[in-house]
Amino acid sequence: MFSKTYLKRGLSVLALSFFVLTGCDSKVGEEPPPPDSQEFSGTQCLSEATPVVKAFVQGDAKKEDLEDAWDCIGSAVEKFKRYVRGRSADRYTPQELATFLEKNFLDPEKNPKISEGLQTEFMKLKLVFVGGSPEYITRAEIDKLIVLIKSFREMTVNLNPYMKVLSLNWAVSDTNKLQLDVRYFEDANKEIQNAARLLASLIEKNGQGYKLSDFVLLMEEMSDFFGESWDFPKTITKYMPVIQKVKKALAGGNEDIITPNEWRRFSLLGARGYIQYLRYYYFIKSVPETGTGYRLSYLSRTVEDVLSVFQDLVAEKPEGVVSRDEVTDLLKTLQVVWPDFKVSNNLVFEFMKVKQLFFGGSVDSFTTTDFETARLKVSRIKILVERFLPYYSIYGREWEPEIYEPEEAQKLFMESQFVLEATVREAGVLFEGAYDLNDLVSLVREIETLYPPKGDSYQEQVKKYLPLVIDVKNMILGGNDSSLRKGNWSVLLGFAARFYSDYLYYDYFVKEESLEKPLIVSYLSVLSNQSFNILRDLLTAKKENQFTRKELNKIGEHLIRLEILPKGLKAESLDQVLGVVLNNIFVDPEQRIDGYVPNALNLASVEVVRQELQVWLDTELFIATLSENWKPDEGLKAKALIDILQKAQKSEAPSAPSQAGLRELLLSVQSPVPITVDSETRVIISNKFEQVYTKKSLRQLNINRGLTRVLLRSFVNDKERIATYKGANLKEVESAFFTLKPVLVEMGLIEPKNMTFASSRFREANIFVPHSDGNTLASYAEVTDLIALIWSGVNINTMLRKDLIKECFNGNDQIKNDTLVSISCARAAYKDSMPKTMTATPEYLKFMKAVSKDEWAIYMNNVFKAAGYIPNDKNMARIEDISLAPHVMQYIEMVFARFDKNKDGVISTPESLNAFPAFKGILLELAKDQIDSGTLKESDLLDLFTYILRYGKPPETIKEKLRFVLKWRGKRDNWDVWADRVQLSEILGYIADQVTKAAMKDKKSNPEPSVNLSDLQSPSSFE
Repeated sequence: MFSKTYLKRGLSVLALSFFVLTGCDSKVGEEPPPPDSQEFSGTQCLSEATPVVKAFVQGDAKKEDLEDAWDCIGSAVEKFKRYVRGRSADRYTPQELATFLEKNFLDPEKNPKISEGLQTEFMKLKLVFVGGSPEYITRAEIDKLIVLIKSFREMTVNLNPYMKVLSLNWAVSDTNKLQLDVRYFEDANKEIQNAARLLASLIEKNGQGYKLSDFVLLMEEMSDFFGESWDFPKTITKYMPVIQKVKKALAGGNEDIITPNEWRRFSLLGARGYIQYLRYYYFIKSVPETGTGYRLSYLSRTVEDVLSVFQDLVAEKPEGVVSRDEVTDLLKTLQVVWPDFKVSNNLVFEFMKVKQLFFGGSVDSFTTTDFETARLKVSRIKILVERFLPYYSIYGREWEPEIYEPEEAQKLFMESQFVLEATVREAGVLFEGAYDLNDLVSLVREIETLYPPKGDSYQEQVKKYLPLVIDVKNMILGGNDSSLRKGNWSVLLGFAARFYSDYLYYDYFVKEESLEKPLIVSYLSVLSNQSFNILRDLLTAKKENQFTRKELNKIGEHLIRLEILPKGLKAESLDQVLGVVLNNIFVDPEQRIDGYVPNALNLASVEVVRQELQVWLDTELFIATLSENWKPDEGLKAKALIDILQKAQKSEAPSAPSQAGLRELLLSVQSPVPITVDSETRVIISNKFEQVYTKKSLRQLNINRGLTRVLLRSFVNDKERIATYKGANLKEVESAFFTLKPVLVEMGLIEPKNMTFASSRFREANIFVPHSDGNTLASYAEVTDLIALIWSGVNINTMLRKDLIKECFNGNDQIKNDTLVSISCARAAYKDSMPKTMTATPEYLKFMKAVSKDEWAIYMNNVFKAAGYIPNDKNMARIEDISLAPHVMQYIEMVFARFDKNKDGVISTPESLNAFPAFKGILLELAKDQIDSGTLKESDLLDLFTYILRYGKPPETIKEKLRFVLKWRGKRDNWDVWADRVQLSEILGYIADQVTKAAMKDKKSNPEPSVNLSDLQSPSSFE
């Protein structure tokens, strides 16, 4: 509050004032005696008092000089009493004393004058120390003054060894001598308190009070007397209102007057308060960094002493409390001193609620019990902080784990985790009561009213998120209100510490690192298990050991309101999603199939999810270890990778999750056509070169594998099919789809009228992917392939769409899915874009370059129809309707990659025979009515398949049917199948046309196409 300069000047003024006040030794009202008599016996030694005073204040005075100065003063006062007479026989007026001082002690050349104002202020001090009247000083009072001088002599001599400490001229030694410095400082502490007690006892005897405002006047008069412009009086004037309020709050009574019975309390308040400032100045502010432990010790000691001071003062205060109104008055006074500081009655009230939380007691006052409660906690907090400090850099996100060996860094961090949780749990015990979370709104509102934020309002954020916080609190800790009770704090803070530790672990070991490194994958595995342990322990802490579907729905509704979940999601749809998650995804398949429906997140759920994630992590670790030293384009061919996977499976090292992941990788890699990806996650489709599984391909394969595993284990209703990876049937796929359809519609991923999305994906998995076998099941390997092609198609379409908008709409970024685009412009935009966007399908690019303009136009028109475009007179299509063209093109390319064995770009008769098994299932569906009626036999399906490949459609007219019966069916030697990319596109286009015609005949029905792609949605379907 005060500078070092102000402090020294103030001490000097007070000391000089006292010496001047007591140094009188000539006749008042008469001519001064000759110099060789009185001057020799008094003023000569008194003239030497000023440098002694200055040395005393600086802490440089010698004991003997100080004793001599007081002896001189005592002797002078005795001679003054003996020889000097005023106009009244037994008393002296202030002016007589002033005249005496001016003539005997002040420089006559400067013609000094002690003003009436200064005389008045000195007499007020005289009243405090010796009593009597403010109008004069009596000879009896001089006797008191002589006794007082002896007391001051003893007091100053005792203080003298510590004056360097008191005047801020001391410095703490290095760490080795710090203990000695501490002992020396505490001796100074004792002595200044002894001096305060002595001073108070001397003053109390006279039964006189003193106005604090008079001290300001004294300083101003002293400044004028010395003819200087002191800042000190101005500073005192500025801070005096605060001092007065503190005095009233802690000592009671009139804020401006120190009454006789308040001197002891006020002097001790000043002495002990000043010692706390000195303790801060020397041991907290100025101690070197190596002295952090001492800094903490002294900080806690300072806080403890301050609280003890408050406790003692309030105990002796007549009211026995510091009321909320007094606190408010004190804080409002600070507004005068610091204009930027603002406070209101409501803000104080809200802070008193926080006080009640930490100190206990009432929101209406501070009592001695409150201060005692706080003081007793200081040592416990110190212990907690001491435990916390060695890991401060970790908690403060300033740690550098890279300077340690990995094992050492992990060990150190795990130690810090344990310490943090244990520390904050113990800290939670220190809370004294409950706190209503709704009060946070009032607290923040008051703060923002007084201190308006420059940016967004925190009040609005608190109001926005508080209902979620309250419901999460009730779900975890129980209850149905907004209060955090005393018993909640330790549990709550413990979990908060663990969450924060997990965040720090992620920040230090995972965040900026690549999962291509085995060590980082192992770190992620540690983080995953720690997080699941937190969730497990949260459930364990709850009486029912579960979070019910109802409770989670409530949290979900908050997330929708906060737009963390899609805003259009309805409560019913949210409940459906939760039902799938809780009763399908988070349940062990065997229990689910046996009828177990928990409708809750429980301990078993946590372990299911933990196990599934561990499968992905262990597989990721295997991939990272295998490919650690590979370059981006380096990898393994399928055969080599299969050998490695088979050997790894037979090893004794892999855990159960690792074994599962390796087995599933092997199922995917054992494929007629490898599913590898480029740097943009586009599936590479070509039969002209042998592909390799790069890091990128293997890691993407692990993601696709993991998604497939979760889907099949969640929805397949046959234990044997799950265990053997045979997969899901159409009924199971559609059941899953229709369960989730409302959510997908509300999220804008599919259209409400779309009833065939699931069946179409099911058929695509059975026809167009490398593992397609045409049966009635979507196997594990087929679904994994399909997921890869879907992601790839989405990525390609994103690139094509960008170029389409640039070319056809001048780059307008407001274009939506239902915006119309001309087919000719779309073709042109795609053709310009494809050389860079379709690089993962090199054989297609060769075809596009070699084929005629007209043939390529036919190809693309049919691709657009297969994707969902319905031809019209204006030749316009919605962007949404052509957005799945990349998917269709990938499927065509996959047919050639898989079955075009001679690599000539044409499916020939022998190659069509090899392809038939993949298409047999769909043909059975397509011809079911004809087979049931006997017009077509199942044995004729191969003939029908090859006919369609040759002529682009099944026989429809009489002429086509005769051709089929007379020249094609059963006459394999006559088959001349020749189907290039244009022909395949025409087949898909034909199927799309037939579906459109059927839909137009009966809009109320929604027939399912056999090989229809028209129900595929926009890129958002898969994003």
